[in-house]
Amino acid sequence: MWYNGQFFSGNQPVLGVDNRSFAYGDGLFETIHAYGTQGKHLNLHYDRLIKSMKLLNLEVPAFFTLEFMDREITRLLNKNRHFQSTRVRLSVFRDDGGFYTPATNAISIVMQSTPLAENFYPYNQKGLIVDIFTEIKKPNNLFSSLKSSNALIYVMASIHKESIGVDDCLLINEQNRLIEATSSNLFLVIGNQIYTPCLSEGCVDGVMRRLVIQLAVDSGHKVYHQTQIDTDMLNKADELFLTNAIFGIKWIVGIRHKRYFNTASRKLSQILNHHTFSDQFSDGFSG
Repeated sequence: MWYNGQFFSGNQPVLGVDNRSFAYGDGLFETIHAYGTQGKHLNLHYDRLIKSMKLLNLEVPAFFTLEFMDREITRLLNKNRHFQSTRVRLSVFRDDGGFYTPATNAISIVMQSTPLAENFYPYNQKGLIVDIFTEIKKPNNLFSSLKSSNALIYVMASIHKESIGVDDCLLINEQNRLIEATSSNLFLVIGNQIYTPCLSEGCVDGVMRRLVIQLAVDSGHKVYHQTQIDTDMLNKADELFLTNAIFGIKWIVGIRHKRYFNTASRKLSQILNHHTFSDQFSDGFSG
């Protein structure tokens, strides 16, 4: 792993029990899809990370530029010899000291890399079966869109999906509207129109969400991204799909008794792969 510019063995302890991310959830993280020795869509990840750090009053060191992040991810991938599709997790947390009141706003950074089972953004041939997680409603506030170190609601929703035997769960906000899945943004397709919940509804500001919105518009879809998604829209939808930075796009075949097609999501997955891995694919790539 990479910790503040130095490499350590992955099983070597480098963080103490006073680490503020552990003690208070006082931190953020990014999960980045890398291929070869390059992190993908780093400008979007970096932009979100810096905005989130400023929101939490974390100091942004002068050295911590997009070019620095790009270079150090490449160093990590070379060190671990991870040259195909790889998950890079970059964690930022406030340095030790203080209790609820921090002693400092200075930060530390940790990066890890883990090879992925499949290269590129693999489109799932078998659609997901999902349900709605209603036991806990996600609060809608200034921090709702962040990828923070506090992920308890996603942990509980993931435990719930395992207990009922589905592939994923959709979360709701305090107004009982659909906002996202356990690690993904949610999209609905009705005809040629695509809908995704507005950030003000409480969903994470996903990097892949931003990218898919733009690619969908460029490919001729009408996209509504300032939308409220009531559960009754599930019955009107032709398609449902999920997006995140690691797998790209996954389609949902069913939720409870409703079943869905996958025409738009399959095409968008092809477009996404061509856009992201343009050096690896010819025009014949089929997803």
